[in-house]
Amino acid sequence: MGRRNWKMHRQALQERRQALQERGAEDEDLALMEQTSDGAQSFLGMLRQEWGNFWKFVDGSLKMKIILVLCALLLIGTVTKIISDRVLYRQMDIVDAFAASDMGCVESRLQITADYGTAFLTEHDKQALLGYLADAIGVRMDAEIESRETEVSQIYSYTKQARQAATTIKAITLREDTSRTYLYVELEIYQDTEYDILNYRDIILDTLKEMGVKQAETTLQLLGAYPGKLPISEWDKLANTMIKNLSGKVIYENRDEELYTIYAYSNLLSEYITVENKKINMQVAMRYEADNDRTVLYLATPIIRGDW
Repeated sequence: MGRRNWKMHRQALQERRQALQERGAEDEDLALMEQTSDGAQSFLGMLRQEWGNFWKFVDGSLKMKIILVLCALLLIGTVTKIISDRVLYRQMDIVDAFAASDMGCVESRLQITADYGTAFLTEHDKQALLGYLADAIGVRMDAEIESRETEVSQIYSYTKQARQAATTIKAITLREDTSRTYLYVELEIYQDTEYDILNYRDIILDTLKEMGVKQAETTLQLLGAYPGKLPISEWDKLANTMIKNLSGKVIYENRDEELYTIYAYSNLLSEYITVENKKINMQVAMRYEADNDRTVLYLATPIIRGDW
């Protein structure tokens, strides 16, 4: 056999061997698929048999039928509640509930407290933090930052009073842990008819996140007023409507005119506090101001801070 014919023959043998190997692999795959199919059919058969035995047991047990029906009703109720809260009302916020009262926003207040961490900060560092936060919300610092010390803390603060707003920014270091600094921002907007307080809340939280803050506590408070003195029945109507609009559950209430306040919990609001093992993230309060002859309403989350 010539060299050329030998090369051709060897190539043909290699091609044939490769073809046989591929065919063998296909046969193995086919056998494996058949085994897998047989196993699956066997498993499905066992499953069908067990399912049939279960329903035979249910058919013969009235108690089991009642339990299954109750479980189904409970599951349907739970799913319906989740859909109602998370889908139908997913855009609801404290502002939406307040606006539904048809009461203009006389004043809005935002308070945010954040743990900046344990890094040691100099006086210049703390002043720079205040300047960074002020710049983020468009507050021009045209006065000096105040510094004062108490028995428990060292505080650097800047306050600015404008015609339609008041801003306070603080950097607080506790004496018991001088390596940890807390940041505090308080913003009040007067005649906040467009609820701009929400935009500032988002700006401040985003800025804190950029600064490395992982968690911040937020309090949002809205104040509205009606002219004259409303009857207590109208107070109840307003409070119930706002709580209902937030799908809230009343935790504690005192509906006397002298001290009208209601604490509630809504899973539509993210933050909450715990009091006696109960979650609270909404407070409604009302009072009559005789000097101004008006009925004042407060709605806050999670609770009102300060006097009201």
